[in-house]
Amino acid sequence: MDAGATANNTSTGSATATTVADTAPTGTSGSSTTGGTSTLTPPPVASTPAQSKSQSITFSWEPPTQNSDGSPISNLAGYKIHYGTRTSDYTQTVAVENAGLTRYVVDNLPSGTYYFAITAYNAQGLESPLSGEITAKL
Repeated sequence: MDAGATANNTSTGSATATTVADTAPTGTSGSSTTGGTSTLTPPPVASTPAQSKSQSITFSWEPPTQNSDGSPISNLAGYKIHYGTRTSDYTQTVAVENAGLTRYVVDNLPSGTYYFAITAYNAQGLESPLSGEITAKL
């Protein structure tokens, strides 16, 4: 079984931006005229999220279709995401126990550099070789 993965790292938290068009009443252009004077509606200020020390990384992958011997996979059981703070030294493992999932978020990671690899496993517990390593700096 071969498993390849991609990753996107993000901080937790979000910001919502609103445009002038979103806040102006229907049929207006964001400015108004009253008694010969013109007033311009200022754009709203977007909120900035509080900085968080906890970060997350999202993985997505294509499920394997063949065993390492070339035969079709018929009993894929799930995936394991292996990671650590040193290359090829994976001290943590997250089991994704649903073969139908092709995306997973590893969260609550402190800032730093992480190294990840993923494996697939079947119902008998046989695990594929590690995928290529992915490095993420959070």
